[in-house]
Amino acid sequence: MTRNQVAGCLGVAAGVGFPILLIVFAALDPSYDHGTKAISELGAVGAANPLAWNLTGFLGVGLLLAGFGWGLGRSVADRFTGAMAMLFGLAFAATAIPADMENLRSTGSIAHIVASQLVFLFWLLGLGRLMFVRGAGSVLRVLAVFGLLLAAGSIVLRGSDLVSQAWSQRAAFAVVFSWVLATGLVLWRRPAA
Repeated sequence: MTRNQVAGCLGVAAGVGFPILLIVFAALDPSYDHGTKAISELGAVGAANPLAWNLTGFLGVGLLLAGFGWGLGRSVADRFTGAMAMLFGLAFAATAIPADMENLRSTGSIAHIVASQLVFLFWLLGLGRLMFVRGAGSVLRVLAVFGLLLAAGSIVLRGSDLVSQAWSQRAAFAVVFSWVLATGLVLWRRPAA
């Protein structure tokens, strides 16, 4: 298996695994409602299965994303893209620090919130750079552009009253993980460098 295929597999595993884990863990908690609760509440203090969610949904998927990001940077021969994509994954893994929904000023809650903001910052910086990396090829550059455009749309959606905050959060995650999945598939088929 080539390095590109390994990176692609990691991206596909993260892109498919996260939504499956989200559906499964939400189903395991009868009090969880996708329309009103944040994804972080699956791993929050007092949740039904916080340790299992945090280890698989956040930490496990985050480590897959970090490996995918490192491989993406190697594939396109751009250290900045690779660093941002890898930090995107590591920040996602750090969201495994449980938030306390009753005390959002607690150390754990603040760490969780900061990590979740860094996820999107590193992802956006990586995509912004990827748009201009010649070694990425046209397909990966176009995916970066679409990812950024859809991210802008999800930000507008979050600021509107069209859907709940919970659903707008899921729209943002859908954009990110759709990009991860599509990019992983492109890397899988990309010739070895």
